[in-house]
Amino acid sequence: MSETIKRIELNGFRYYQVSNQTHILGTYPSVTSVLGETSDKSGLEGWRNSIGHEKADRIGRDAADRGTVMHRLCEIYLNLPDTMMPKDRLEETLSLSRLDDEIEKFDNRAKIVGGMLFFNFIKAGSFNEIRKVIAQEQFLWTHRDGGYAGTVDNVSELINGEHAIVDFKTARKPKDEKWIEDYKHQVAAYSVAVWDRHKIKTTTCRIWISNEATDSPQHFTMGQNEIKEYYFKFRDRLTKFYEIHPPA
Repeated sequence: MSETIKRIELNGFRYYQVSNQTHILGTYPSVTSVLGETSDKSGLEGWRNSIGHEKADRIGRDAADRGTVMHRLCEIYLNLPDTMMPKDRLEETLSLSRLDDEIEKFDNRAKIVGGMLFFNFIKAGSFNEIRKVIAQEQFLWTHRDGGYAGTVDNVSELINGEHAIVDFKTARKPKDEKWIEDYKHQVAAYSVAVWDRHKIKTTTCRIWISNEATDSPQHFTMGQNEIKEYYFKFRDRLTKFYEIHPPA
């Protein structure tokens, strides 16, 4: 039976209600809701207080807009045949982007900065690591450990033969690896859900971060042991989330 997905909000958090043709299979918090609720917010709150909440909200909206543009350009590019010459593939991506409803709803700054962040991946040859795209913007869910849901950026077969979660991120400046703990929890959770839903064993996760300060994106790699380690850490946070917000 086919599944239907309904995005809902409960207690201010994003959940996904998964149903088949006869009944509701489950209502699960999003991975980002789980991580947001169980993170240490002291640093973020300090920053917001130092610059003012109105300015902080504006910076947050700008970051979300540029990130959406960048993600959509990556999606369009990787949807095109990999047999195309790189120059032709890029030109076709830019041509399609000008007709894309998701991109067109943003202002020029978001388009320019988002485009620059995407182009950083092109210049670095990041996409050359991908041999075959298996799925993009794929909704995932699992009953495991109480259940959770989310949308993974990209699942691909790499040129070395491994199956990978590829997660695209944006930043204002390069990040120290110790600052991306939540990203590691996120991709580990997706890796497990990909197995549960599609029986695809992803043996590596790639976190690619393009920033506004340089034209060199960062590439962080997680192997099987680190994926397992961070899934267990995510599971602990999922348990904590359910303790705070018990399922109905």
